[in-house]
Amino acid sequence: MKFSPLKTASLRQLVLSSFVLALIPVAVLMWQSHSALTRISQQAVEQANTSASSVRRMEQMQNQVVDIERAIRQYAVLKTSSLATVAQNHVSSYQQLLPQVCQTMRDASLCQQQTITLQQLAQSFPQQQSEHIEPLLQQLRQQQGRLSQQIWQQLELQLAAQQRDVASAQQQLTWQTVVLVILTLLLVIWGSRRITRPVAMLERMIRAIGRQQAFPDQRVRGPKELTELGEQLRTLAARLQQLEALRLILLRHASHELKTPLSSIREGCSLLSEQLVGPLNAQQQEVVSLLNGSTERLSQLTEQLLDYNRLLQQAKPVLKWHVAEPMITECIQDHALSLQQQGQRVRLECQVEQLYTDAMLFRRILDNLINNAQAYGAADSEVCIRLSQQEQQWWLEVMNQGHPIAADQRERLFEPFQRGQSPRRDRVQGSGLGLSIVADCARLLAGKAEIIDTTEADVCVRIRLPLPEDIE
Repeated sequence: MKFSPLKTASLRQLVLSSFVLALIPVAVLMWQSHSALTRISQQAVEQANTSASSVRRMEQMQNQVVDIERAIRQYAVLKTSSLATVAQNHVSSYQQLLPQVCQTMRDASLCQQQTITLQQLAQSFPQQQSEHIEPLLQQLRQQQGRLSQQIWQQLELQLAAQQRDVASAQQQLTWQTVVLVILTLLLVIWGSRRITRPVAMLERMIRAIGRQQAFPDQRVRGPKELTELGEQLRTLAARLQQLEALRLILLRHASHELKTPLSSIREGCSLLSEQLVGPLNAQQQEVVSLLNGSTERLSQLTEQLLDYNRLLQQAKPVLKWHVAEPMITECIQDHALSLQQQGQRVRLECQVEQLYTDAMLFRRILDNLINNAQAYGAADSEVCIRLSQQEQQWWLEVMNQGHPIAADQRERLFEPFQRGQSPRRDRVQGSGLGLSIVADCARLLAGKAEIIDTTEADVCVRIRLPLPEDIE
């Protein structure tokens, strides 16, 4: 089995190694830039020194030509040995400078001609051959001018070559910069993917746990901290699946096992309360009344648990078009008896003809909202049920009079097993699942449940449901 240090490295080591790898191209670029700048600087200094020396020698040679011409003309007039010596010294100085200049020139033919002219001039002027001296001086002066011109041209060529070298180095550095920057970005992307890939995998695992979906089979590969976290999430998911299976089994069996003896108890209490098995005194009737109330509460809790269990198992709603008003009216009729006992009246405002929804989920929402309004609403009051279309949504609002709900408690009431502080008026202790079922049903319908403030009632629960074109 091959060992990869990056797979077992810690998150800190991976970040540091990625940072170091990303810095390598930058360091190479800085080194190459420094080398190129140093080389260009050295070439510039050398070229400047060479140019300065060439210009200085050229000026000296031009001055020497003037001195030679002056000394020879003076000797031709005065004919003294001292002037001859001066002229000879100027010629010797020029002859010493000429090879130094000729070493840096590509074409040495002009230097050879100038050497021959100097030799002829050095031999001619002591013999006072004036017919040869004047043409030699003129030739020396002209050749010096061409020599100076050739030196200037050579300096310009060297300067142009240096500029091309600088441009070439600049272009090379530009391409190297582009390549190394791209390489740096690739290394940064590679290093970031080494971190983001396991993080994305952890996110999918957490999302699968939160949404109760199938847990990914792929394991997290990357830093050991993230790998260990992935294994812990895998263990947690397995544990949650076991607990979920146990919970479903418990709810299914407990609810089923409770319904049969509960029905027998209710029938027995009904027989006793109707005194079919014999007359009862006042105390016995009070005991039977308490038994009837407890039996009713236990039956209601069992039905809510079964309803909540069925809701959790429903993965996708079945959406169809339904006529809105008959569906709501049927639900109100089922709650008519409990509403009459509290002296409550129902006012229906159905402003929508048809509703695109899941009938079972919509009925659960309406059942629980009406039951909540009946349980917590004021006696001899009105319960308003309104279905309208607002803001590209369907709004189902159930309003009742009673104790207003504080703003800081509204979100908490939609959580399972959370009850409000207001007392129930039906003498039955609630389970805290009613509004939770409402919120879960609304979520399955891609909607939202909320408690809002309104001037029409003390309590208003609004369900926002999307129109068909907004449903994915």
